[in-house]
Amino acid sequence: MTSQKKKDASLDVGTATPKRVTSLEGKSGAEPPRVDHPGGKGGGETLEPALDSNNPTEQFIPLSRGELFHSLPEIEHCTPQEQAELRELFRVMAAMLHHQYHAQFSEVQRLYQPLDPDSVFEFDSPETDLKKSSDHVFDRLRILLDRANYRRLSQGDLEMAVDNASVLGIKLSVDFSLFEDLYIYARGDREEKWTKRTWWKFFREEKFDVKVFQRLVIAFRLRDHQRLSKDHSTDVVYLKSFKSIPHSDMHALLPGTQVKMTLVDQGKIILPSLSGLAFSIFKLIRLTAVFSIFATIFSFFKYWGLLIGILLYIAKGFFTYFQTRDKYHLNLTRHLYFQNLDNNAGVLLRVLHEAESQDYREMVLAYYILWRFGEDGLAMDEVDRIAEQSLHKKTRLAIDFEVSDALKKLEAMAIVFSSEKKWFCKPVPEALKALDFRWDSVFAYNWPEGQPQKT
Repeated sequence: MTSQKKKDASLDVGTATPKRVTSLEGKSGAEPPRVDHPGGKGGGETLEPALDSNNPTEQFIPLSRGELFHSLPEIEHCTPQEQAELRELFRVMAAMLHHQYHAQFSEVQRLYQPLDPDSVFEFDSPETDLKKSSDHVFDRLRILLDRANYRRLSQGDLEMAVDNASVLGIKLSVDFSLFEDLYIYARGDREEKWTKRTWWKFFREEKFDVKVFQRLVIAFRLRDHQRLSKDHSTDVVYLKSFKSIPHSDMHALLPGTQVKMTLVDQGKIILPSLSGLAFSIFKLIRLTAVFSIFATIFSFFKYWGLLIGILLYIAKGFFTYFQTRDKYHLNLTRHLYFQNLDNNAGVLLRVLHEAESQDYREMVLAYYILWRFGEDGLAMDEVDRIAEQSLHKKTRLAIDFEVSDALKKLEAMAIVFSSEKKWFCKPVPEALKALDFRWDSVFAYNWPEGQPQKT
């Protein structure tokens, strides 16, 4: 579908509607793709995919570079020379794109370094500029995550997770007043098979479905608060990246969370303490009566012994509470230890790489479709439909292809152009020359005397 500006989205962004696309005639001798799209030249066989309507449409393309090339529609019908030329074009395209993202990384790194909790450099950053500086970082991060095909989750989504039962068996409460700014972005809404053992099933292993985010990025800045730990600062911006996080557990990644114990654990603490306390009070009352009649030294010591016993019962209840709480925290830490991918500046580097990779995949797919099936030009929605059909055939996922963004980037590289609402691509040799010229113009300096000009 045509790319639209992403805004704060809920977890369910809608369901995909199956599309029918008619076949197009491409290069001579090419078999038309089995898609039905309006305005096509042929009346080829149609195929209506059975898309999974339970999963929201996402824009993330989960294909490696090698898999992407081999999944291009009808790539097997291209000659070895055509495939070699296309590979070379995509290699140069990747180099140009990488150079552009390298410049962006330098800029984002410059903005983030004064706010990086792990930075070893000294910066003069007056407190009055803190809000403005952090807003610049959050804005740049939002743009990069948008390009990497993440979507922002609202606070309502997070509050819903807090209210739901945790997959890890841990109930947590979150104090949102700790945060000056809080942004959560997710990608890859999938179901995974997890296993668990329960005592009521005699600890037999059973599998169950868990809805997870394959990737989750959290960016936040804290405010002065009485519950703020000494290990955290209000003058920095924290960035965290995780993998395979259940929907109901994403709030467990935030600082300032408190464990809410189950009724069973509360019963284990309260009932023994109450019963012991009641028994001690009963004995104390009986002993008091005895003490009023027989005021002996032995009875006096027994009286104070019972008082100490009551205090010990109360102390035991508190210690049991802290023990149980620590057990929950340990369980949570053990799980999240292997889910953490990156922190702070490392998150920026990872997100930049993901954004570059997604841009590359979109550009390759858009150029190839114009080259293979657009001899007479293709409308933007035709490119979009062929791309989505091709991705669904390979991944069995309903992927929203960002066709507008891909075509604009290719147009900026001067290898595609539009005319009368149709898009055309330059032949591969001409596209290579255009990219070669742009690459040589990256550093536009005069050639030194005696240095042979490039031919």
